[in-house]
Amino acid sequence: MKLSIITATYNRPEQLNAIALPSLINQTDCNFEWVVVNDGGNPETREIVSNLKTNFSLKCVEIKHSSTGFGLSSARNAGLDRASCELITYLDDDNSLTPKFIATTKDFFRQHPTVKYCMAVQQRRRDVTKDGKIIRQGKTFLSPRYAECSLAELISQKEIFDSNGFTHYRKNAPKWNPNYKVFADYEYLLQCTNVWGRQHFQINSIPLVNYIQSSEGIIGSSSYQEWAEELSRLIESTSLSLLPNEVERLHQIVRIYQEKCDSRLPAFI
Repeated sequence: MKLSIITATYNRPEQLNAIALPSLINQTDCNFEWVVVNDGGNPETREIVSNLKTNFSLKCVEIKHSSTGFGLSSARNAGLDRASCELITYLDDDNSLTPKFIATTKDFFRQHPTVKYCMAVQQRRRDVTKDGKIIRQGKTFLSPRYAECSLAELISQKEIFDSNGFTHYRKNAPKWNPNYKVFADYEYLLQCTNVWGRQHFQINSIPLVNYIQSSEGIIGSSSYQEWAEELSRLIESTSLSLLPNEVERLHQIVRIYQEKCDSRLPAFI
């Protein structure tokens, strides 16, 4: 069993080199494949990757940055097209994996042969930043908050879903939808639910991902208006299977976002 780690990066060679890369070099199990998607063909990113000497397999995919839709989703799709391993996982350039991520994830899938997709527990932090510098550092917390978190709680957005460390089988894997930005990860989870069914999901309860959310990132710089509009579109999508109680819960969340729209402030807290 082998993993392909997909990292889509767009003009951020410093983050790639300082955060994501060291966490891969320090893996206790180096039998994995790293697929770097150099979105936009950044020359510094190309140089970093081309000069790497590692114990793991490496593929660098260069693509033209998409002029339509969410570029990160298009870049991840390019990574999926080039990945060759049985399992797929994702790592953004500004996040990191713990040294035992590969070994632990492989063991998890071996021990749970019916699981087709899983989310690793993350150590998360929300920082307020300006011009790339931390103005206020947030407190670290676990997400999901407890190991017994169910898929239903992630779908109902009672717990946070994020794709860093999210692992699924490559066979029959859906493609990322570039029509979503704020809820790109969440929409992909729903697609995976359609493909593999709810009974084949499980949380990997060991914290394996270090995730830092920035007020200048995609989520941090977005507004409640954007959140409300995008989640409303997602609820109305006929291609995604949501239960009636989940639909009602999501509509309630949309109404909360709409009530906050007049503040004209970013949704990041």
